[in-house]
Order: sequence, then structure tokens, then C-alpha cells
Amino acid sequence: MTETQMVSCIRFSMQLLISQSIFTIGWKKRKNFPVWLAAGFAGYWLAALLTFWGLKQIPAENPLVLIFYYFCLFSYSIFLMKCCFAVGFEELLFAGVCGYATQHIAFAAATVFWTLTGITLTGVSDFLLVRFLPYAAVTALVYFSIAKKNAGRGELRRRDIRMVWLAFSILSIAIIISSLVDYKEIRGNSLLLQNVFCKIYAILCSFFAIFIAFYLSRENLMLREKETMESMLRAMSEKQRLSQETVNIINIKCHDLKYRISKISRIEDVKDQEEYIESVKNALSIYDNIFHTGNDALDLVLTEKSLLCSGYDIKMSAMADGGILNFIAAADVYALFGNLLDNAIESVQKEEDKEKRIISVLVSRRNGGVYIHVENYCAEPVEFEDGLPLTTKEEKACHGFGVRSIRYIAKKYQGSLLMRLEEERFLTDILFYPETQ
Repeated sequence: MTETQMVSCIRFSMQLLISQSIFTIGWKKRKNFPVWLAAGFAGYWLAALLTFWGLKQIPAENPLVLIFYYFCLFSYSIFLMKCCFAVGFEELLFAGVCGYATQHIAFAAATVFWTLTGITLTGVSDFLLVRFLPYAAVTALVYFSIAKKNAGRGELRRRDIRMVWLAFSILSIAIIISSLVDYKEIRGNSLLLQNVFCKIYAILCSFFAIFIAFYLSRENLMLREKETMESMLRAMSEKQRLSQETVNIINIKCHDLKYRISKISRIEDVKDQEEYIESVKNALSIYDNIFHTGNDALDLVLTEKSLLCSGYDIKMSAMADGGILNFIAAADVYALFGNLLDNAIESVQKEEDKEKRIISVLVSRRNGGVYIHVENYCAEPVEFEDGLPLTTKEEKACHGFGVRSIRYIAKKYQGSLLMRLEEERFLTDILFYPETQ
């Protein structure tokens, strides 16, 4: 690296950091962000200068040393982002790869242009037109065409780390080949077209790396989530069958016991026996929790969740015309209302005031469509992302499928879903128009 100047490494660092910054839009910043940003920048430049000084001592000019230095700067930029934002490694690597690809696209495009035109500039014009303008233009293009459209979208913030590593590998190969050709041209004065075609190849590889990291990663993740939800729905379908058997047994036992108790109560007996019979009757009030809405799957899930609510001192009321849901498969009805009520139960269960442990369910016709409304008390603030509440559980990657399955089923039957928090009430509205399907 004896021929490499410090100013070129500074320029590269600024180009790289600016390109990477557009992919951090929408990220959650750390507390005391300005302090972390200042500390991160100080650490970055200290590491960069020390590495530059160390590699500068190597006497022989070797392109592999220069490549190694640039990848060191890339690693330091990952560290800088880690200091400033509370995100996982896969997201840091994603921004690093896409930012480096953006920087390299600008570098390759500028090299092709100035090589073919033969124009040489110096001073301020060289800085503006060669070192700054191409990078600013490409970064702006990538921002407005890709990053801005997708900033903050939940499903794009969960990366497929395998795809990001693949994109990194492709980008690395392109950068290494491009650097080796640059070195060969400097030393051997090879044909200019060789460098031009190599840079065009680097541009294509960099675009491909962004595509893999951004879009293929997203599509692959969404496909896996769909498979997970379908597997979950199949499991709930089996649970529905088992729960139906349980409810049938409860029906039989309740009818049988009520008949037997009614006979015993007519037999003259001691007072203790009457008190015992009355206590058994009270226990049999479980039968009052069995719903008859006109839809077997809805009856099942409402009965199951009503029994669960009784154990948690939760009042659940339901006004449901189940017959209007017959256009939805039984397994989907069970999964839809099962997830809606599970979320509501989990929310009100946290409330210490038992008078606020209330869940209401409404299924009716509205404006020519089928309207589903679920409402429950919710004192805690809820953070939404892409229209869905974020899970409060620590292992976020393993949770949150419940609300996503609600949206999945709503979309499956061309319905619209709206979830919101209003005056300490969590409201869910779903509207279907089955006659238009």
C-alpha cells in the first residue's frame, strides 16, 4: 500500500458511509443516539487510521493488501452502525452489503465514463465531478427507487441471513476482480476495454447483490412465513376436531347429570344433600358457556374460549350470526377467531381490575358485507408496524404469527383488516364481501 494515499481512503470511507446510511432509515436508534454516533465515528476513524498506518508499512505493492484494507473499512462501518442502532446482525450486514454495493456501482460507473471519454480533471472539478457527484447520484437513485419505498415496512426488516450472505459473497467476488483488473492495468497498461467490461460486470453483480439482499430475501422469508402459517392452520384444524369431541362430551355429561340431579332433588333427604345438589348444579353452569350461533366452528371456538375466560375471571360476550360465515372454511373460522380471542385474553389477563377484564365479539351484516368486531380493554401502549401490533415477547422472530395469520386469513377471503388502539381499548375490525368472490 505504499502508493495509496490517505485522502483516497478518506474519500472511500465517506462514500461508503453515505451509501450505507440510506438503508438505516426507519431503524430504532439507541438511547442517547448523538453520543453513540460521535463515539462510533471516533472509533471508526481511529481503527481506519491505525489499519492504514499498519498496512502502509508493507513495502511491496500488493492489490490483495488494498482489498483487505477496504474490507476492514467495511467491517468498521458495521461496527459504527451497531453503535448507533438497536438492530440485529442480519440487518447490520444487510445495510452494509447494500451500501457497499451502491458505492461500488457508482465507482464502476464513473470509471467506465471517464475511461471511455478520456477526460481528466484536477482540483475542485475532480472532487465534484469524479469523487462526489457519481456517488451522490447513484445513492439518490437507489434511495428513491428502493430504500424510500420500503423504509419501515415490517416484513422487510426481517432478513433471510442466507440471502444476505449470498449477496455479500457475490459483491466480494465482483470487488476483488475489479480491484485486480485495476492493478493489472496500472502495472501492465492492458487494453482499456478490459477494464470497461470488468466494471460493467461489477455494476451488474452489485445490482444483483442488492436484488438478492433486498427482494429475494424478502420473498424467501414471506414464503417461509406462509408455510409456517399454513402448518399452524393445519395444527389448529386438528385441535378443532379434538376440541369438538371435548365439547360433545361436556354436552352429554351435562344433560346426563342434570337429569340425574333433578330426580334426586325430588327425593326427600337431609338438608346437607340438598346443599350438595345445589353446589353440583352451580358447577354445571359450564353448560351456559356453550354457544349456538349457526356455525359449528364458531360455536366451538367461542365455547372453548368462554370456558377459558371463566377460569381467568374474564367476562366474554358474543353477539354472533354464525350462519353468515359459512363461506369461510371451518378450519379458517376456528383459526381466525382463536387467534383474535387468544390475543384479547392475553391482553385483559394483565389487568388487575377484574371489572376491566371484558371481551366483546360481534359478527353481523354491515353495508352489504360480513362484519367482525372484537374489542377488549388494553391499558398498555401498543406499537404498530405495517398495520399490525408488534409482539411484546422477547423472541420476536418466533412470535407474532398469530396476528399475521389473522391478516393472512382476511386476505385469503378478500377481506379488509383494521387493528387500532383507542382510549385504552384494542379494536379489531374485519370486513368481507363474500357475494363479490
